[in-house]
Amino acid sequence: MAKDNGSLSLVLIGGSSGSFAIFEEIIRLVRNPLSFALIFVLHRGKSSTAVLPEIFKNKTNVAMSEPYHLDPIEANSIYFAYPDYHLLIGPDRRFYYDCTDKDFFSRPSIDATFISAAVSGISVKAAMLFSGSSADGALGMKTLAQKGFPTYVQNPAEAESPRMPEQALLAYEKHRMMTGANLFSIINDILQ
Repeated sequence: MAKDNGSLSLVLIGGSSGSFAIFEEIIRLVRNPLSFALIFVLHRGKSSTAVLPEIFKNKTNVAMSEPYHLDPIEANSIYFAYPDYHLLIGPDRRFYYDCTDKDFFSRPSIDATFISAAVSGISVKAAMLFSGSSADGALGMKTLAQKGFPTYVQNPAEAESPRMPEQALLAYEKHRMMTGANLFSIINDILQ
């Protein structure tokens, strides 16, 4: 599919406890070039010293980074929210960091990233929410779905920590469910 030079779309992925292994498998599925920017928000404490692009660097050949404040958002790139800051998506196609109060005891907040993406004017190809032990992400997913963007939730019964996908489905029951063997098949289709 041809992409005009002015277009940009996003694939958003959020999760917390129990999501790290899924994130790793998703990155293994990524093939160069991506026609979109892939943005991961994983709850991490402010003392986290893990640099996710370093951890995942051998899983794909697509450029990965923890972007800086005001960095441009570019297709064919993978981004990870930096610990202890909310990662916001600006309408000018740039990242913004925010250190306001934590949401659900978390910074970065999945809701902050997803809601800012929903109102940014940038197309969202898909948003996915996985395992986690808080309700973070539920409002962001609902906002994206109500804007007409495709939203996918891991089956809570299969999540290591079911609360995050459960809360998303309670807030908005029309999210598409990723379950069992079709979980990575759906993800692979989204990443094409």
